[in-house]
Amino acid sequence: MNYDNVGLLVGDPSATVKSVLVCLDVTEQVVEEAIEKKCGLIVSHHPLIFKKLAAINPTHEQGRIIYKLIKNGISLLSAHTNLDAALDGVSFILANHLGLDNLEFLDKSYNVSRKIALTTDHEDTQDVLKLLNYHSAEEAHFFEVSGRKKGYKHFEALIDSHNVAPLRRALEKEGWLKKGTIQESELTNPTNNFGLGVLGTYPENGIAKEEFLHLVSRALDVPSLRYSGHAERIKKVAVCGGAGSMLKEHAIRAGADAFVTADIRYHDFFTEKLNFMMIDAGHFETEFPVVEAIRKEIAEAFDQLNVETAETVTNPVRTYITDFKK
Repeated sequence: MNYDNVGLLVGDPSATVKSVLVCLDVTEQVVEEAIEKKCGLIVSHHPLIFKKLAAINPTHEQGRIIYKLIKNGISLLSAHTNLDAALDGVSFILANHLGLDNLEFLDKSYNVSRKIALTTDHEDTQDVLKLLNYHSAEEAHFFEVSGRKKGYKHFEALIDSHNVAPLRRALEKEGWLKKGTIQESELTNPTNNFGLGVLGTYPENGIAKEEFLHLVSRALDVPSLRYSGHAERIKKVAVCGGAGSMLKEHAIRAGADAFVTADIRYHDFFTEKLNFMMIDAGHFETEFPVVEAIRKEIAEAFDQLNVETAETVTNPVRTYITDFKK
């Protein structure tokens, strides 16, 4: 999202990494844990730096964290709304935790796919295909260009828009691209790789309301839930990890019996739809499952790395449950 700040926020891109700590939030306690465990990289979901910094000094928490990271040679990589919107990202992990099947994006109105046409005189077609693949291009293929100077080849592929500029720079660096030899066009159909929220189902006739609320509480380890509405049976469920109330109407239009998300405002709990529930299970709680998913993904991709989930609990919200009875 254009308001976000993701990627390598602190650190040297060429630094060697042997041990990684994965977390949801970057706090001073998390940095201390990374120092103790000798981790050279922290991978977080929530970025430490959102806005441009006018100054960096240790007189406030953000400054102290940045100081400690640099002083101890620890890099910070954050994946936030890019991970929210990714296939198998935050909401998919949440849906899996709730035992939902037949998962698909709830909102697929993000048309980020592009078709590119590349003409080059580079002889080794496999080199070009490998470069396209490295930049996550799909359906890449090539053919000889008729009517052109002998030796020119034409490549076509599908690629996400944010990967086009890095691909162009890589082609120019290799000397495989001359001015005007790559064209980009928007696709009519939206991509299946990006979206927000997830829609899933329970088998057969679904589950009863009370059973569903209990399932959400147990799956996310929360002692209490805020909810509104009513549904006798819950079969189709929409979810969005973190603050997702803006997807309420998408959930209703999709025919969901319940919508599980977080940070629901008072007025958003109201709905005219019958047999529909809004459940606020907490921001930290609905996103935290992705931390283990990130750890597993990195560990499987780089088996030489030691990858750990942070033991520090960064959820600032506490719940008080009284035994008071009227």
